[in-house]
Amino acid sequence: MKITIRQDASAGETEVVVVCREINAEIEAIVSAVGLAGSTLVGKQGEETFFIPSKDVFWLESVDGKIFFYTAGETYESTQRLYQLEEMLAKTTFARISKTAIANLSKMRSIKPMHGSRLEASMVNGEKVQVSRAYVQEIKRKLGV
Repeated sequence: MKITIRQDASAGETEVVVVCREINAEIEAIVSAVGLAGSTLVGKQGEETFFIPSKDVFWLESVDGKIFFYTAGETYESTQRLYQLEEMLAKTTFARISKTAIANLSKMRSIKPMHGSRLEASMVNGEKVQVSRAYVQEIKRKLGV
């Protein structure tokens, strides 16, 4: 892989161009990592508002009409709806895993099949999340398995 960086003081904004023979899991991972850089999620704990780098988020889920996201040791309530977060994180390592959840694929340690054509994903922090059967093929494709 060849990496070229060109500095241009007249550039209006930073642009990343990926030139490849074919789009594969490695290229998608590179694009996801670039997309994730610098993005943050806004979350609340009580009256306090936090700005959390999205790379630190393990997964997001909807519970009783509220959206929560989880880091290594904290839980935050999001100020946005799940579909808004999905749109914001579309070109990153995050992917929908069920109607009510989105997971950061870079935080998955392993996956294993479950009854009913679902998957159980073990996150690097030891937590487990379920991938609904409707999303299994896309998750496997994004993980390269």
